[in-house]
Amino acid sequence: MKKVLVIILVFSCVSSFSQNKIELLNKGNEYYQKEEYENAEYYYKQALEKDNTYFKGNLNTGHSLFKQAVYLIQNQDTTATVKLEESEQFYNNSVNLSKNKNEKAESHYNAGNSQLLSGKIEESIESYKNSLRLVPENIQAKHNLALAQSIKNKQDQKQEQQEQQEQQEQQEQQKQQEEDKQKQEQQSDNKEDLSKEEIEQILNALEREEKEVQEDIQKKKVVGNGKLLKDW
Repeated sequence: MKKVLVIILVFSCVSSFSQNKIELLNKGNEYYQKEEYENAEYYYKQALEKDNTYFKGNLNTGHSLFKQAVYLIQNQDTTATVKLEESEQFYNNSVNLSKNKNEKAESHYNAGNSQLLSGKIEESIESYKNSLRLVPENIQAKHNLALAQSIKNKQDQKQEQQEQQEQQEQQEQQKQQEEDKQKQEQQSDNKEDLSKEEIEQILNALEREEKEVQEDIQKKKVVGNGKLLKDW
């Protein structure tokens, strides 16, 4: 009799526990349909407090956060990034919590959407591919995968153009530096030539002056019986 009573009590508690999380989830769904996403998030998270392994609780929490992020993006609010990061976490949770092919595909797809809006293009591509591996006929996943790949291709092209432009600028800068160096060397060579000419002129002038001095000395020796006249 005691065993029966224990079994009944345990079953009753489990049933009550499950009902509570479902009621909370449904309450969140009501707010979600009214587009009151913050209130929906609150009730979904309340459901997860009852059972954090609840697949629908994690998935719907991700949905409510994603909707909030979209609204914030439309209003150019940078806090949208936080909502997207959080929604991605809940979608990833839902991937790991389900063994159902369709549910996992849905979770991968939604994680890809959060990643795409966050600018995590490569990660979103991988998420869409994971979704399509499970459910190849998912048209939305195919469309978003193509969109993400298109964005990545444009980013790659832009990056390549920037790298080419930087390389070209470096080459032009190097070429300019070489030209400047050549000009400086040429200017330096010209200065050296001029200096030699000046030196030669100076030497010639000094030689002439020395010759004149020597001639003057010889003349002075003749004056005064061969005595050198002093200049004082």
